[in-house]
Amino acid sequence: MTDRPLPNGAHVALCLRELRSRLGITQKDLAKDMGTTRQTVSRWETGKEPLNVEQVEGLCMALKCTRDEFLGSNSDFQEMPNDSSNTAAEVRYGTFKVKMTSGTRKYPIGEQTRASILRQLRLLSAIRSNHNSRRWIHFATFNNKLALLNLRYILSVELIGDDVEAMPQYYRPEVYQALDDLDSNEVSETLQNECEIIIAEIGEEKAMRMVSCVRVTYENGEDEWNLLDNGCADTFFGLEAASFDIPQCTFAETEEEGYYRARYANLDHVAVMEVPSDRYHRLTRNRPSARRRRTMPLCGHFQPNASTG
Repeated sequence: MTDRPLPNGAHVALCLRELRSRLGITQKDLAKDMGTTRQTVSRWETGKEPLNVEQVEGLCMALKCTRDEFLGSNSDFQEMPNDSSNTAAEVRYGTFKVKMTSGTRKYPIGEQTRASILRQLRLLSAIRSNHNSRRWIHFATFNNKLALLNLRYILSVELIGDDVEAMPQYYRPEVYQALDDLDSNEVSETLQNECEIIIAEIGEEKAMRMVSCVRVTYENGEDEWNLLDNGCADTFFGLEAASFDIPQCTFAETEEEGYYRARYANLDHVAVMEVPSDRYHRLTRNRPSARRRRTMPLCGHFQPNASTG
């Protein structure tokens, strides 16, 4: 009886890869835990080899999940959107590893993001931007980030499939939204409990920064955290409008508190910006595309000339 294949093999295969990716373990690691080979795990994840009941029980133990989580409905495993419209489904790929002058970053990405990054790299190799402007690489990740990388500070990039190296750990998309809405009455009890576990593991400050703050990293490695509100969202909406081709000596508003305080970053000296994607999409989702085309690229910029020395 234990050798009887389970129904709905395609869904089980999707859940297996999803759960493994979220834990940040490789196919090789899982194969070792299961006493099998990486090739077998790969066949399980592509649906080429069905799982039996005994194997599912072993996988639930290895992946620290319940049988219901493993065999649950498709709605429990929604894909992370990749584009700014927040609608495109994303198939998992692996890790985008970026070595920069300010340090190394690793991002969990999908197939569409991988293709987008490769297109951007090919485009940059084929064109020469105006010497008065600078292009940025931009992409979405599974761990709730819209990442913007200044080409000036990139030393090397690497795309690594998750069957070679485990993806950085991330949570379900609805978890990020629930963390941001934790003080409201709209979060289900199940999600609230999950959020409380995450906060206990990583700390409240880190959890809140993950869903509500923009991380700005300067060329010297210094980090600056700014709340993503409507004013700050305007800056990144403007960056999209400019197709991330930014004039030199551009000062971008990263924090604003009405009349009393505002902070502007000189983008020439910014290496990385990471924007919490769920909050950003919610703040900008009602802005029509026509307004996007009319939006000024940024809050303001200064172009030096001969008289300024």
